[in-house]
Amino acid sequence: MGVTGQQKRALFSAWLPAAIGVLVICTESTDYFSSAHTGSVLQHLSWWLGCCSHWNLVFVNHIMRKTGHFVGYGILGLLFYRAWRLSGQILSNSRARVVDVIFSLLCTLAVSSGDEYHQTFLPSRTGVPQDVLLDMAGAAIFMLAFHLWLLTRRRQLVAVG
Repeated sequence: MGVTGQQKRALFSAWLPAAIGVLVICTESTDYFSSAHTGSVLQHLSWWLGCCSHWNLVFVNHIMRKTGHFVGYGILGLLFYRAWRLSGQILSNSRARVVDVIFSLLCTLAVSSGDEYHQTFLPSRTGVPQDVLLDMAGAAIFMLAFHLWLLTRRRQLVAVG
């Protein structure tokens, strides 16, 4: 028996947030989000606020960009997890949560690696393996935090109920 029309629509809805997340990552991987562009925005903001030396701005720009990697890929990892989890439910394919976590991390690794590889072709960007590690750390830590939150929530519900 094939996949029904209703299941196809449900799968589309399950994967749409992850697809949008990948689109956001692809957009941020362009020249418009290079260090030079984000740095100039910070420079204008600092001039307007009347604070920060050049070296402080360079440092703040670096920290903001690396935080963006960590948080962005952390969120993307959770979106992939949601998609895999819902896909299993929609298709009545029960599997252990750890399998969905592994699939999610593999999807995140593929996007992160592709993103960094793509950046090697742009003169204003640098694709480096360290960013892939940072991205994966974000995805893994967000995944761990989410599952710890789920565990705590279940324990609270059991204690109340």
